[in-house]
Amino acid sequence: MRILKRAAGVLAATAVWAIVAGSGAVAQAPARHDVDVPKNAIALEGTPRVRIDINEDHVTRRQLDETEEDQNRLAITVDHGRYVWTSRENALLTLSSSGEFTYLSSSQPGKYVRFRRVNNRITYVEHLDTAHGSVTYWGELRILVGN
Repeated sequence: MRILKRAAGVLAATAVWAIVAGSGAVAQAPARHDVDVPKNAIALEGTPRVRIDINEDHVTRRQLDETEEDQNRLAITVDHGRYVWTSRENALLTLSSSGEFTYLSSSQPGKYVRFRRVNNRITYVEHLDTAHGSVTYWGELRILVGN
C-alpha cells in the first residue's frame, strides 16, 4: 500500500511539473507583431488625436482639434521597400518589430513611429525628442496599398 501511495505521489508530482513546464513554454513563446506592412504598400498616413509635451518641469496632454490634426498628420511614403518620413524632413526610417509592436525608426536618436493593431484599427505613437524634452502624438494609422 505504501508503494502505491508513493507511486501515486510521484505520478501526481510529475503531472503537476509537466503542466507548469508546459504553460511556461507557452508563456515564453515569442510574440509576433501583428501589423505587417504589405509589400505593395505605398504610404502610411496617421491622424493624431492627442499630443503630449514633456519637459523637465511638467507634462501637458491635450486632445487635438481638427485643425491641429491636419497640421500634425503623420506621412510616410514607401518606395521600393524604403520608408521616408515625409512629414519630418524626409528622414529615412528603418522597419523593425518587437512583440506586438512594429517600429519605424530614424537614424537620429529619439525619433520613431511605433504602431500596433488594436481590435480592427492600427494605432500609432509618433515620438520626437527635442532639446528640452519630447513631443509624442497618439493616433490612428492607415496603410495605403498600390497595385
